[in-house]
Amino acid sequence: MNDETTRIAERYGITEKCSLLEHDLLGIDGVTSVEFDLNGFLDDIHQVIVLVGYKHNKIGSAWSVAGKIVEKALLYHDLNDSGDLIEDYGEHLYLVFNCGPSWPKKGEAEA
Repeated sequence: MNDETTRIAERYGITEKCSLLEHDLLGIDGVTSVEFDLNGFLDDIHQVIVLVGYKHNKIGSAWSVAGKIVEKALLYHDLNDSGDLIEDYGEHLYLVFNCGPSWPKKGEAEA
């Protein structure tokens, strides 16, 4: 995570959640990098945006990787479908997840 993302994660008490998610996503075959955008938390939008780098090793690999990312996020990290489309930027996938109830809401971590 970059410095700004790290500060937001610390402020909202989600550093460990993000670290665990990053670790699990990096364990998916074909994933090369994971970056987060947590700026929505600053506006009381409880979403985790993930930019996942992947390597092209076969046709359809992007959607195979995307499926595994979604599965990990939904089943193991209390993240939910946001309704946003998964975007494929060629070597990166852009995914948006809504946070489930185990993720702190605004003010919970600050209190």
